[in-house]
Amino acid sequence: MTSLVDHPIALFGVLFTALLAVVEIGYRVVLRKYVNGKEGFHEEIVAARDAISVLLSLLLAFTLSMVLTRYDSRKQLIVDEANAIGTARSQALMLPEPSRGEILVLLQKYLDARMRFSDAGLDQEKLNSSFSQASVLLDEMWQKSVVVALQIPTPITSIFLQSLHETNDLSEKRLAALENRIPGVLWFVLIFMSALTCLLVGCSFRRRAFLVFLIWPLMISIVLALSADLDSPRTGLIQIGQQSIERLR
Repeated sequence: MTSLVDHPIALFGVLFTALLAVVEIGYRVVLRKYVNGKEGFHEEIVAARDAISVLLSLLLAFTLSMVLTRYDSRKQLIVDEANAIGTARSQALMLPEPSRGEILVLLQKYLDARMRFSDAGLDQEKLNSSFSQASVLLDEMWQKSVVVALQIPTPITSIFLQSLHETNDLSEKRLAALENRIPGVLWFVLIFMSALTCLLVGCSFRRRAFLVFLIWPLMISIVLALSADLDSPRTGLIQIGQQSIERLR
């Protein structure tokens, strides 16, 4: 299920096909009910369909709101990290030599590692490698900065250490934001409720109408695929740009 959610287009195709089949199943079931002469069954199905569709709409709205908030948070973290690295670079220019040159070189390598982290996509090995490399570079900068701070205890070195600390925090926050996804249980509930709704929709039809058959599975599949796309920061059609870090680079 996780791999399917990471590919929203494929998820849309699978959901649309499956939900359309569920509508057809519901329609065929109701035909058998009418053959048995249970006409009152239709009103009960319509009432159940309306109630469950309202609940499904609330769940979809809640999910979409949740992923939009996380999408905005991930986008803001990229800007914050670029600002933090840029601030650290500006403050590193005021450090004494040879530490200034060494730290500036390490900062450039750190920025390259963060770019590789952003471009890793679904390659988990590349993601872990770039994150680990950035952590090593940050530790090295920290050690050199501590030496400078002990030798020349000025406000500049203290502020630079604070910038490095903020840069490290933002790196961890970005990784946590990538891992903060819609829980699998919620996906299960959404798909189950969608299938149940489409089943009752099919049962509520008195005659086959091709366009009406398509509307419910299509709309539900679009919203679920959109939620998956917004919730997939490493793949999908909706991607967060890295312009802030690219400009800094």
